[in-house]
Amino acid sequence: MAGTMDSTNGALPIGIIGAGSIGRYVADAVLDGDVKGAVLTAVADTCPPPKDFLERLESRSVPFVDHFEQLTRFPVKLVVECANQQAARQCSGYFISRGIDLVIMSVGALVDGDFFSELSSAAREKHCRIYVPSGAIGAIDAIRAANVHGLEEVVLTTRKPPGSLGSVEGFDLENLTEPTVVYRGKATEAVKKFPKNVNVAASLSLAGLGPEKTTVCVVADPGIDRNIHEIKVKGAFGVFKIRLANNPSPQNPKTSYLACMSVVSLLKKILSPVQIGG
Repeated sequence: MAGTMDSTNGALPIGIIGAGSIGRYVADAVLDGDVKGAVLTAVADTCPPPKDFLERLESRSVPFVDHFEQLTRFPVKLVVECANQQAARQCSGYFISRGIDLVIMSVGALVDGDFFSELSSAAREKHCRIYVPSGAIGAIDAIRAANVHGLEEVVLTTRKPPGSLGSVEGFDLENLTEPTVVYRGKATEAVKKFPKNVNVAASLSLAGLGPEKTTVCVVADPGIDRNIHEIKVKGAFGVFKIRLANNPSPQNPKTSYLACMSVVSLLKKILSPVQIGG
């Protein structure tokens, strides 16, 4: 990782983009000392955060700024993007060009055209790293390992309460009485059609066959109250299936609690002298 340590107590100085449910969860974890060896130096968002969160930042002398570029006013060595795909696309090149490591939570931004390959090349030139959390799903390590000798099929079926999908052209989600498939096709299109709902599809794509060869099925299910992800993977290693039924974040019912936890887990892994998983 490009320069990791700050002169202040030898800790890794972290900046966060986004003060929504995920950004606040990560900030609280760092402030509470749950991420050993890290210190929060600033938080950026174009929208003001809740008053209690802002007061907590102020009590710990952590600045809040209204644009991601202002994070470079502080000794930030790792930036954690927890905002949205647009913010991820806008900020990634800015920080990588300055040799600052980056965690990208809005993974859907990475499957848009040549953006990912261009960003990867820039990171290589600047000797810095891009980290992608596992988000709301599991089995990422298993998919990456299986891909060493080739994958034949990766299928993601995501079941969601209709209300969490917003509006979908051609479907009356408010009056559904049974599970209904609202999309089936390539991950590339799924990310465009459901930008706030299928970051998991992007993560699977990057770990496995790529967005053009990863199949995504989105099901609106009025009989469930949580998001359910079912993953099927087939390759030279054999076949595996995994099913996750995720509870929502206590701060935001539209955000998976596991997605919040995955960012903190990744930060701990980055800072740990022991690496578990491939």
